[in-house]
Amino acid sequence: MSVHATVQLADYAERVAQAQHGETGAIVLEAAAALGVSVATVQRQIQRFLGRRRQKRADAGDYALTLTEAKLISAYLMEGYRQNNKKTVPLGTAVESLRANGLIAAGRVDTSTGEFFPLSDSAIARALRAYQLHPEQLRRPSPHVHLKSKHPNHVWQVDGSVCVLYYLPDGGAALVETDQAVHYKNKPQNVQAIELFRVIRYVITDHCTNLTRWRYYPHSESGEHTVRFLAWAMAPKADPQKDPFGGAPMLLMVDKGATSAGLVQRFCRRLDIRLEVHRVLRARVNGSVENGQNRVETVFEQGLRYQKSQIRSIDDLNTLAEWFQLHYNATRVHGRHGMTRMAAWMHITPEQYRVTPSAEVLLSLATHEPKLCKVQGDLTVQFKGRIWDVEPVPGVMVGEKVAVHWHPFITDTAMAVLEDADGNEIHLELAEKTRTVDPANQQWGFLDGAHRIGEEYGNHKDTVADQHRKELALLATGTRDLAEADKKRKRKNYEAFDGAVDPFKTARDAQLPDYITKRGTALDVGALKVERRPLPFLQAAERIRAAVGEAWSGEVYAWLEGRYGETGMPEEAIDGHVEQILQNAGAADEAARGGGLRVVK
Repeated sequence: MSVHATVQLADYAERVAQAQHGETGAIVLEAAAALGVSVATVQRQIQRFLGRRRQKRADAGDYALTLTEAKLISAYLMEGYRQNNKKTVPLGTAVESLRANGLIAAGRVDTSTGEFFPLSDSAIARALRAYQLHPEQLRRPSPHVHLKSKHPNHVWQVDGSVCVLYYLPDGGAALVETDQAVHYKNKPQNVQAIELFRVIRYVITDHCTNLTRWRYYPHSESGEHTVRFLAWAMAPKADPQKDPFGGAPMLLMVDKGATSAGLVQRFCRRLDIRLEVHRVLRARVNGSVENGQNRVETVFEQGLRYQKSQIRSIDDLNTLAEWFQLHYNATRVHGRHGMTRMAAWMHITPEQYRVTPSAEVLLSLATHEPKLCKVQGDLTVQFKGRIWDVEPVPGVMVGEKVAVHWHPFITDTAMAVLEDADGNEIHLELAEKTRTVDPANQQWGFLDGAHRIGEEYGNHKDTVADQHRKELALLATGTRDLAEADKKRKRKNYEAFDGAVDPFKTARDAQLPDYITKRGTALDVGALKVERRPLPFLQAAERIRAAVGEAWSGEVYAWLEGRYGETGMPEEAIDGHVEQILQNAGAADEAARGGGLRVVK
């Protein structure tokens, strides 16, 4: 190539380096015509001048797709993802829909001709990535921080998960591995067929040492299973020399679900354990136990397929799991601290090791939230559609309310929740009042324990209200026993507190103002003579009976009927008969106490 051609080619190379997007092709064609060579030769020679490091275009970083349009397209694509992370809207479909609705143009205009050129899907995708709005970028996880715990038993993480195994309690097959082609969510009838035989795996990891414990339960994840598992993990083991792990953690981390149910919350509150529930879709927070679940599946459950005939029940499975996890924690070295998990946990100090009582005692602390039930007149409450006797509850009163809860770990038992002087909860087991229908044994659906008419008598023991009523009666009458108080109250001249209280003293002692006498006009009204009609006998007898109480008898009724049965009784005679009946009754009582009897008429 001549010197002149070389100089021309250098000029063309400089123009290509400074060209805007879309101008390079025209420059290359012009150079090929001027030099009389092919386009390929010009491109190769220009590349020699420019070298492998091409200069940055003047319009680098500029995109025909605007940021506003990019955000609309990205938002439309993000809304197209299902909860299972499956994409339902392709990029081309999203762009087509938004263009059709006039929300985006997504193209460029040739300034020389005014012609509009829509951007290709690949160009739009490149622009979305440049703006960092591509769904693949936005759906990546947020940056996470590392968590640390202070010491063994500072933080436990617990998680429940459905196993790929299920159990058939038919005396034949024991553990069976689920077939993912048969037992999955799109075939609910197949899942339902094994629902009652599913196996739930609960895993705990001590966050500091990564010590991992697990246990299996039937059917489904629940608050009851969670509490049983926690009580088992915390309680002292049968052989502490072989299995020293236990004690209550300071903080328990769980996911949102059955592991954070109200039952679990009350259980942790009573053991002074802080319960922390992480948000949905933040499983990384519980990463230690999530990894623990994976370890159990890969290092333990993978071997169960070779032991199917040896495992006949959930208890067999738990026995094998306990042997394996003790060996695992005692022999597997953890990479973070360089010790076996159990050896690391043994560094716990007495101040950090909060020893708990037995699992049975721990389970007694787990109760549902109590319900306030109104006490009926027979000292019973209705709870869970059944009748319970609350007479033994201290301080119980008719019409007041008693807190009652159902204890999930004591079969068929309702309990009253009380509080002692120090603020500690006391749970009092309640007896159920039942009804039996058995005509052969004279049972007709009356409450068990009811008194048979004419044969059995009795009353409930005094409630607090009864005791107070009696104390106040003695205080008001100034007597020492209720019989004397009742007798004194029945006297016609009875005055409470022996007349020491004057309810009108305030009025008597008040200094009232003097008023000016007002003048008026006298009204001439003649006095009316009123004659009262005698009361019907039955009405008068009922008033007398109510006034005399226990002094009423058949003899009294017969006497009154003989005198007033036909004519009725004047109302003004009632008080006299009441006084006479009470006096006769009092005299009869005194005669009985004196050791002799006399007829009082």
